[in-house]
Amino acid sequence: MWYELWDMESGNLVEDFADESQALAAVREYTALDTPGYPGALALARRDDAGESTWVAIGSELAARAQAAAPEDKSRSA
Repeated sequence: MWYELWDMESGNLVEDFADESQALAAVREYTALDTPGYPGALALARRDDAGESTWVAIGSELAARAQAAAPEDKSRSA
């Protein structure tokens, strides 16, 4: 199984990943680099070994999923 990050506006595959955590980290990076363009244009698909794809999350739902999966920032102090 692997994960594919798509730009839905252009219809292009952005990157593929071995696991979901890597894909969600990339979503956070792309969103930080281009906040106006992303995350609305991003979609994450899961592809199984038979080649069947399933959408995991799209747009703002994907952004929320990526933020929820973000590791806690240990550099901040209370």
